[in-house]
Amino acid sequence: MVKLQLRKYHVMVSVIIPVYNAERYIKSCLDSLAAQTYPFERMEVILADDGSSDASAAICRKYAEDFANIIFLHQENKGVSAARNLGLSHASGKYIFFLDADDGLTPNTVEDCVKFFDSVQNKVDLITYPIETYYHGKKLKPHFRYEYLKKSGIYDLRKNAFIGQTTMNIVVKNKFSENVLFDEGQTYSEDQSYCCEILKAKLKMGFCRTAGYIYYRSAESSSGRLAGACYIFEQSLAFFEGLFAPYENVPLAFQGLFVNDIYWKMQSNIFFPYHYPEEQYEKSMCRVRSLLQKCYNSVILDHPSIDFFEKFFLLRLKGKGNIVPFIGRGEIALYSEGHLALQEKSLEIVIVKVKAEGTAIKILGFLKSAFFQFYEKAPQFYAIENGQRERELLLSPSTCNYYLSHEPTQRFWRMEYICSAKEVGKAEFYAVIGGQKFPVHYYFMPLTPFCNNYSYKTGSVEITVHQDNVWNFFLGAKKKETDRVWLYYDCKGVAMDNGLRQFLHDSQKRDGITRYYVVSDERQEQYIFDYGRKVAFGSSKHKRLMVKAEKIITAYIENNNIFPFEPWEYELYANRFRFETIYLQHGVLHINMPWKYSPEKIIADKIVVSVRHETELLMKNGYKETDLWKVMMPRFDELPGKSRGEKRILYAPSWRSYLVGENRNNKWDLLTEKYLASNFFRGMQAFVCSGELQELLEEYGYGMDIKLHPIFAEYGGLLETGGRDIRLIQEVQEEEYSLFVTDFSSYLFDFLFMGTPVVSFIPDFEEFRCGMNGYRDVDFLHKVSSAQVAKKPEEAVDKIKGFLETGKGMDYTADFYRNQGKRSSKELIYERLMSGSRP
Repeated sequence: MVKLQLRKYHVMVSVIIPVYNAERYIKSCLDSLAAQTYPFERMEVILADDGSSDASAAICRKYAEDFANIIFLHQENKGVSAARNLGLSHASGKYIFFLDADDGLTPNTVEDCVKFFDSVQNKVDLITYPIETYYHGKKLKPHFRYEYLKKSGIYDLRKNAFIGQTTMNIVVKNKFSENVLFDEGQTYSEDQSYCCEILKAKLKMGFCRTAGYIYYRSAESSSGRLAGACYIFEQSLAFFEGLFAPYENVPLAFQGLFVNDIYWKMQSNIFFPYHYPEEQYEKSMCRVRSLLQKCYNSVILDHPSIDFFEKFFLLRLKGKGNIVPFIGRGEIALYSEGHLALQEKSLEIVIVKVKAEGTAIKILGFLKSAFFQFYEKAPQFYAIENGQRERELLLSPSTCNYYLSHEPTQRFWRMEYICSAKEVGKAEFYAVIGGQKFPVHYYFMPLTPFCNNYSYKTGSVEITVHQDNVWNFFLGAKKKETDRVWLYYDCKGVAMDNGLRQFLHDSQKRDGITRYYVVSDERQEQYIFDYGRKVAFGSSKHKRLMVKAEKIITAYIENNNIFPFEPWEYELYANRFRFETIYLQHGVLHINMPWKYSPEKIIADKIVVSVRHETELLMKNGYKETDLWKVMMPRFDELPGKSRGEKRILYAPSWRSYLVGENRNNKWDLLTEKYLASNFFRGMQAFVCSGELQELLEEYGYGMDIKLHPIFAEYGGLLETGGRDIRLIQEVQEEEYSLFVTDFSSYLFDFLFMGTPVVSFIPDFEEFRCGMNGYRDVDFLHKVSSAQVAKKPEEAVDKIKGFLETGKGMDYTADFYRNQGKRSSKELIYERLMSGSRP
């Protein structure tokens, strides 16, 4: 810890700039100071280099040589908090500004903040000013706190719930030896902790409206500090426990900080400590609940940026008794501390799909109300058909309960209505809660045909929804199809996958179907036969074909991979879509992701499955068994029956969503520094460079190939391979390998299909288990003991040694739907496509 000396200030302003590998930014940062209306030469600028490995230190040293008011300090890499503390130990200004090396200040900031601080000198120890955030060149929406911080002045943290200060757009008094220091042991939200520590003394904060901090947000700006519950949960919880501890009535601003902290982390899927054993998890959530119980309900309900439904989840998380449900005549209500928080006289049904197959009509949706969170029973739901016959529809928990995160925070109820237009001409719905009858109203999702037009015709059926919530079904003559169009898809970045395989097979048929392969990657074109039709993804022709398509056959199910429109355009076309979607998949689904793979979430009407656990998983999440085609993916047609048993090992880890940035134009932004600092890369590097591994390979005469996931292919040059016969490869021939090493890649099912032993090595097991990769629950982790999964490089080497000695991998098998006879999966899929949805 840096020692501060007691001394008097010699200048009015000190600006502390921590520097780490900022050679590209430091000049523009200093230029923003030189451009201030406050004289630059009267500022003390402290550049605290935190062990940069680029030219930052040399650049900073040169500035210090050229300008008498610039001080250059250097330390070994200890983190941004230590760098700021180093700067504090040398600051001699009356007021201290903090500025990151890749950010800047508006020209009047220093002058206006100094004048303002002078005017409130005895009342506050910290002032803040507006922050403007830019990302990829675009200015982002201001933080919600600026809805409350509108005028320059002093704000009481005991009376304002939503003004908590968490970032470095601040100015503090220089108290020298009595200065608050940054906690160098805190690796996340250290800015928030520092601000709160200063503000605790007076619980008042100044705000200078006319100044401005320019924050250039970057996915790499927190390089090496990965956000996930396994890193930040305990730190964050301990911080808030310490912050709340001194108060019987916690200041409103601190309550607001905690509530907001939970919410944004939930949205980012980094809040819940899933990596903990069950007992520890429950104890941790009790600690969260204890803190929430110190927050007023009104702070949650009045929060300006928390989603309405998630507010009630937080109140439910807070504990029983905080919200009281009420069922009255013709209304349901929720009361918070005696005040009405929710009142509904009609229930909303969100319609996610409307399909007509022949004369059969299917309507899929869910009942959506915050009331259900506090009502223990499921509501009853009824359809009145033809104005007289009443039929109860069974409800089940909706997968849309995974609402804005990967946690089931809601209690919505899935409804499905199926009828025949031959028998039912009119249907209306109502719900019963606590013996009371409630009408319904509808919200149509953008891809449903009624999102902008309440009449829809497909085949021989016309469906109309009236304003009084009555559905009418009309059965007429079926329009003769003169041009039957089917579209086949893979995705950008893929040269050959199941969509193209099936297209090449089906295009050889002479059956009256006009087939197009939607080209999203130029490499795909080399495989298309001369007589195969193709269309460029996103072209005007592609858009025309979408509204004519009878079927879409795709290996990738994401909307942006299928629709050549922007999301805001969906509702313009939805009423014209008639297609059935068949999801071939691009790999075996062995990950439980109910927030994605369910009928309520994806447009797939039928799904090709290859192994039994896929059927179990998809049925658990709402698909019927008749919607699942148990014929295996086309890729299995081309796999050899078994390995040739060559003395080669394939190591093919999957990718990590937390080690890439945004996906822009189907290309992921790479985060090289985070990648290099991750346990994933370090573990992988230590494994392939292990001396013991190299000795084993030499002893047994084996070689090892490394195949990186295509998303991580550009990281390939960062990996040192070590041994003579360890090499990076671009293409895989599965039959060449006698052992497959992976983490949880679905590639492993290719090798299980061939009977090749498999070893699992997950070097970032904690990160995986807490959900940092977007999922945390794969099939084999339920079917093998934890000891069979390598979590450290040396354990992975031990597993390979075990294989070399015994010929065995981990004890995991998959129950494939192997086809009888010699008929291929492609032929079986073709038959299903031609015959409809025959089970």
